[in-house]
Amino acid sequence: MSGLAVLPILGWGVIVGAVFSTIGAAGGILTAFGLISLFGVVDPNAVKPMTQLVVLAATVTFIPGYLRRSSLVLPLGLLLGAGGVIGAYAGSTISSYYLTEMKTFRPLFGGLTIAIAAQLFWKLYRNYGGDKQTTSRSSQFPNRKVNGLSVSFRGVEFSFAGRHYNVPIWSPIVAGAAIAMTAAIFGVGGGFLLVPYMASILTMPMHIIPATAAISIFISLIVSISNFMVLGAPLEYGILLPLVVGVVLGSIAGPFINKASKNSWLEFTMAVIVAGIGLKYTLF
Repeated sequence: MSGLAVLPILGWGVIVGAVFSTIGAAGGILTAFGLISLFGVVDPNAVKPMTQLVVLAATVTFIPGYLRRSSLVLPLGLLLGAGGVIGAYAGSTISSYYLTEMKTFRPLFGGLTIAIAAQLFWKLYRNYGGDKQTTSRSSQFPNRKVNGLSVSFRGVEFSFAGRHYNVPIWSPIVAGAAIAMTAAIFGVGGGFLLVPYMASILTMPMHIIPATAAISIFISLIVSISNFMVLGAPLEYGILLPLVVGVVLGSIAGPFINKASKNSWLEFTMAVIVAGIGLKYTLF
């Protein structure tokens, strides 16, 4: 592959890495779109593990940036990941045997992305004006670090920006299993479900969600990718390697963008992109 042919792949990787590391979601969706529609990968069983390998590279890159400023809840991510081990194995096995043709994969993938976009738009509508409240609260707590963290058999407790959280121990385990299974079936990371779970159900702010979700995604992807490979999934390294390099470069910027950006702008931009991808795969 020539240098000029590599540049678009590298550039798309930078975009994917920056988006995923900023909001903790849609990295897999954007990667799969690029592989299928931009770079012509036609085997769904190649798209799925390649997508997950790209997402895995992004998570390894951007987690340290959030860790340095104490903007993640490690025990919560580990509990989500523990549930995700079972879900990822089951989902990748089902996908390898029953979702093997692109004519089946494309419309299902499109329907999934439309549902995610609708979810994002609904959350934006419901929380209209919430950025002012978040900004006000954050200005009172400029360090914005997770503190007061404790773990027991009852749950995970922590505080952030003046608010206390208490998550029952069973909730992330059950959610992690269901989310990882869904993500593995479609060959994506799972952030599209983890982020709404933490933002809407646990009411956590976006500033600590991406890296917390990434801990869980990292664990479940190790299981899912390994199972895809054992089951004989092919990889196109000429596309995969420059895509991974681009994602790593883009992921370095994500924690800084997240810290400086409004939640609503991040979510609105992502909703528009995801809706466009979903419409393309369901209508065209």
